[in-house]
Amino acid sequence: MSTLKIVCIGDSLTEAYGIPATFGWTYLLSKELPVQVINSGISGDTTAGMLARFQFMVIAHKPSCVIITGGTNDLSLDVPNSLILSNILGMARLAKHFQISVIIGIPPPFFCEDNLPDPSVFLSPVNLMKRLEKFRKHLRKFAQEEDLPLIDFSLNMTPKHFLEDGLHPNKTGHKIMKDTAKIVLRNVVL
Repeated sequence: MSTLKIVCIGDSLTEAYGIPATFGWTYLLSKELPVQVINSGISGDTTAGMLARFQFMVIAHKPSCVIITGGTNDLSLDVPNSLILSNILGMARLAKHFQISVIIGIPPPFFCEDNLPDPSVFLSPVNLMKRLEKFRKHLRKFAQEEDLPLIDFSLNMTPKHFLEDGLHPNKTGHKIMKDTAKIVLRNVVL
């Protein structure tokens, strides 16, 4: 086994919600690259939760690299972009302190239909879709300003690459995410 170790921290998009774990992008990546990939995704997690568990789910593994992909759940709770980016910055700074390379994952788009009949504590699907689109632009700018490489998980993703909820990638969507990550990792880490 290679000594190169990558931890992927995130939410359901990293955990591979709704499909068997063996079809998730992190698992597929571990089968195609000479690296150990640890999936530290937890469905429903926010960037605050990711920051809180960063020590024991990233640093404790002593990886060479961490891929940080989060923010979608924060957006659904209408958390301001500045707070989400602050949490991601905190994770990036912790990683750098421990000599762990950082790659920022840009979440994939959300393809939705606004069919919620009752008000909710969460943003409506249409508002979440709009917020996510704007956040992805802010996250790209953040990565550029921090001089951090990024993986844009929206590349080549269309509605047919998602489960019925329009938010979580299906098996084909995860394969596309793996292909996108693989290209970046070959250029940045390998």
